[in-house]
Amino acid sequence: MEWIVLIVVVGIALLAVFALFARTTALLVGLAVNAIVGLILLFLTNLVVSPPIPINLLTILICAISGVVGWLIILVFHLLRIAF
Repeated sequence: MEWIVLIVVVGIALLAVFALFARTTALLVGLAVNAIVGLILLFLTNLVVSPPIPINLLTILICAISGVVGWLIILVFHLLRIAF
């Protein structure tokens, strides 16, 4: 009887760990895609905007961390000549 309870508890624990791992992986993949799209948009924006947005550590970090939203903030600040 104790073995059956142990097997059931271990099975439930493994299912919980698997579910948590699946959600975390999906979240990380989504964040990585958002960061890559933000960086690509930053580089493509420099082909259109004159004068170009300076690509330095700050702008790369903003786009890598914030993704598309960070790119949009950098673009608006650049067009309004507030920063960058």
